[in-house]
Amino acid sequence: NYSLLALIIYKLGVSSKKNAILDFEKIQVFIYLTKNPSKINEVLRLAGKKFAPLNSQYTYTIESLSTNVDILFNRSKLKILIRELAARGMLACDNQTDPSSIKYLLSPAGSFFVESLIDSTSDEAVSPSQQPSISPDSQNYFSAALEVIDSLLTLQAQTTTKLYSYLNEVFKRN
Repeated sequence: NYSLLALIIYKLGVSSKKNAILDFEKIQVFIYLTKNPSKINEVLRLAGKKFAPLNSQYTYTIESLSTNVDILFNRSKLKILIRELAARGMLACDNQTDPSSIKYLLSPAGSFFVESLIDSTSDEAVSPSQQPSISPDSQNYFSAALEVIDSLLTLQAQTTTKLYSYLNEVFKRN
């Protein structure tokens, strides 16, 4: 799960204007949507964004179709993941962009770790702690996760409040 968090921060952590944008709550929403891709296009529609063609293999799973919202409200799970990234030296924080809120970024070691996960041409993807190379099944998982995360790029600029209101609307319809 910390690899998934690192992928989200890597792909969605910085706006096109190079500002850090991921606070704790926004990360919670993006993790939820990444783990529940069947909800993404409904949220995109509510936000007035273009439909994202996602592989039905990702969207029509029992887990994705469920309305388990634990990750949206259970702060302790995400805190553990953030601590894990920080303990491995992979996390950086920005409180300059908005002093009232901490924004999460990857450190150079974190970026290296994520790039090693997504580099499909690499024979030996290794984390900073020198773990063994990534199995083909894990590589497929990370490729699928990246496809889903990429579909969230157009939601990057949405406020956390707006994202939660879109999710509430989706839950009401289900």
